[in-house]
Amino acid sequence: MFLKSSILVVLVLSATWIRAEEEMAIYDEVEDVTGNNKTISGEVEISDSKADEKEEKKEKKRAVDEGNSIQEEVKAELDKAVESLKETAKERLEEERERENGLLSRSNLESCGAVDCNHRGTCLGSKNTFICACQLGFSGKTCEETVCDSARDCNGRGLCFGTTNQLTCLCNLGFTGKRCQTPI
Repeated sequence: MFLKSSILVVLVLSATWIRAEEEMAIYDEVEDVTGNNKTISGEVEISDSKADEKEEKKEKKRAVDEGNSIQEEVKAELDKAVESLKETAKERLEEERERENGLLSRSNLESCGAVDCNHRGTCLGSKNTFICACQLGFSGKTCEETVCDSARDCNGRGLCFGTTNQLTCLCNLGFTGKRCQTPI
């Protein structure tokens, strides 16, 4: 029995060995015929084609180059936008400095004086922005106009409103005219 089992094992091993050698021979033949493609028993194909790999690498490189090109274009546009913003900021800063210097200039801070108001008016404010507090009988921005006088301008017969250049007399009963000069 032992002998039969041993012979059977040897036969199975021999058959397996022969089968493996046949497959290796087929493998070698297929490899010689196809070049880079290797086939085992015609069932499983393993591809390591250098041409396919090169083509894939070229495609990937093209995609990366295209992506890089787009990134460079976007970066260039962003750089232009940043430069434009910098220029605008510089211009605005310069304008603000000029405006600030104008506000703080000597003439803006210098007080106005008596010469800025007529007829002894009192000047309030600075040289560029001031008002005049006028003496009684005068009006206008620099106290240049004489306020009308009812006794003088309306002949004492009515109330005077305005200045001597533009006056209105509200006449008392019994008088009429521009200066209340005509009795009714």
